[in-house]
Amino acid sequence: MYGGTILVLKGVSLNAAEGRITALMGANGAGKTTTLKAISGLLKLERGEVTRGSIELEGRRIENRLPEEVARMGIVMVREGRRLFEELTVEENLLVGAALYHGRRSQIDEVFRFFPRLSERRRVRAGYLSGGEQQMLAIGCAMMAGPRLLLLDEPSLGLAPLVAREIFDLIRRLNEDARMTILLVEQNAKMALELASYGYVMENGRLVLDGPTEKLREDADVEEFYLGIRGAERRRFTDVKSYKRRKRWLA
Repeated sequence: MYGGTILVLKGVSLNAAEGRITALMGANGAGKTTTLKAISGLLKLERGEVTRGSIELEGRRIENRLPEEVARMGIVMVREGRRLFEELTVEENLLVGAALYHGRRSQIDEVFRFFPRLSERRRVRAGYLSGGEQQMLAIGCAMMAGPRLLLLDEPSLGLAPLVAREIFDLIRRLNEDARMTILLVEQNAKMALELASYGYVMENGRLVLDGPTEKLREDADVEEFYLGIRGAERRRFTDVKSYKRRKRWLA
C-alpha cells in the first residue's frame, strides 16, 4: 500500500525456488515492479508498506525492512532502466556496488568472468557503453553483493532483440553456473517462459495464473493474451469474463 491509501497488490502469494529462475509476467501497471520493491525493501522508501501478509527468506520475515538490511540478507534488485553512475568507469561502478551492498572488492573478478566484455571496457565510462553493456554492468553491480536472490526488473527493456537474447543467455549462465536464485519480471513473455522453470501471471495486482513454464507455454490463455498465438488481437485477462471457466490445472 502507498501512502496508507492506495492498495496495489491484493493477496499475492509466490515462491522463488532456490537455484531456479522464476518469472513474473504481466502488462504495464499489473503490479510486477511493486512486488519486487516490496521484497527488496525499496517500497519503504516510496511511502509504501506491506499491510497484510508476510515476505519470508528461509522462514525469516523481512517485510517492511530497509533496502540495505534486505541487501545484507542476500536479496538485491536490479531496477528497470539500467541505473548507473554514467560519469564513473565500469570498474568504479562495480566498486560502488560493492560499497552499497556491503560486498567484497574481490567479487569483481567473478563479475568479469561472467561478463568478459565488461573486463575489456573496465576503464570506459558507463555513459559510453551500449545498452546491452549497461545492462550487464547493472547486473554486475548487483553481483558484487554475492546475492542469494537476484531480482531482475525488465532486463530486456529498450534493447534490440539480438541484444536482449544475449542478456537472457547471460542470465541463464548466471543461474546454471553460479546456481543463483533469480526472480525475473519481464514483459517479453516468450523469452521469460524459455528462461524460467516456473512462472506467474499478474493482472491488476493479483496473480491470475501460475505453473511450470512448459505448461504455461501450452496454456490457451497465455497463448492468447501474452504470446499472441490465438486470435488476431492481443487482449488482457481482465477484458474477458469467460477465461476462468476454461478447464484449469493446478500447479
